[in-house]
Amino acid sequence: MDHYLGKQLAHNPLALAALYRDGLGRQWENQTEAARALANFGVRREHVNRAARIGAMPAEILMLFRHVGMFDKTARELLSLQRTVGLEVLLQRAQAISPEEKSCADIVQLLSGQPATLRQRHSFAVSASPLLRAAKYAEGVTNQEWSTLAGASARTGWDESRLSTAVSVAQLPAVITDLFDANRFTMQQALDLLAIIKLLGLSKVVKNAKLLHERPSRRSPKTILKLLVAGDSAPDCEVSTSRKGTKLTISFSFDVSAARNCLIDVSQLQKLSASALRNSVELPR
Repeated sequence: MDHYLGKQLAHNPLALAALYRDGLGRQWENQTEAARALANFGVRREHVNRAARIGAMPAEILMLFRHVGMFDKTARELLSLQRTVGLEVLLQRAQAISPEEKSCADIVQLLSGQPATLRQRHSFAVSASPLLRAAKYAEGVTNQEWSTLAGASARTGWDESRLSTAVSVAQLPAVITDLFDANRFTMQQALDLLAIIKLLGLSKVVKNAKLLHERPSRRSPKTILKLLVAGDSAPDCEVSTSRKGTKLTISFSFDVSAARNCLIDVSQLQKLSASALRNSVELPR
């Protein structure tokens, strides 16, 4: 079921229609039973009924929303149009529409027989901060310009993979993201941050971020990333990080003059590191 949950299921009529159709005759026998089974996801019978009616529309209409997705409000508008002009007229209009570079609202307006409102196409530089990019994406969702990453990418020309990274970083706890200046935070640093969290676990990084907030100072993004890894490290040990592809390297540097005992040899250190990675557990937040 999880692959249907891109946004809240009750307000994602296309996903709910697919889920209802897949479960019909196996998990439920009718809309009432489906609503009862999906109640934990905020789904009521009216949501199932609306989704089922949307799912029964011709593919030519539904395909218009393949990239931009469909809002609950959009589903209501489509069903209202179907009652007003009839399914045959709605289908004829759909066949004449090219969905490229059109928002959800544009498509509904064309289906209603009116010309789409001219909107200025968003532009976003490749080097733009991922935090700012994520904010623009959220603004477009609010304005019903798109409801999916693919829809935003198709309408604006943003790279979908980079947009996905930006949104993933923006969804991290504010205690982490507030450490960075959005204007100076780069995509490279966003990928580094996600790699650090994947390796250390979110709880550990949140704990280290709280320590940085307790000790406010002007820090570069690179220094912040290093301190999110280091946490409360020993004063005579310097920690640094670097990433290449999917590999994240964490280095520990020691002052030789301060050493009182010999460091364990490399083979023991490798075994210790491997054991720590195998046995690392994400603590509950």
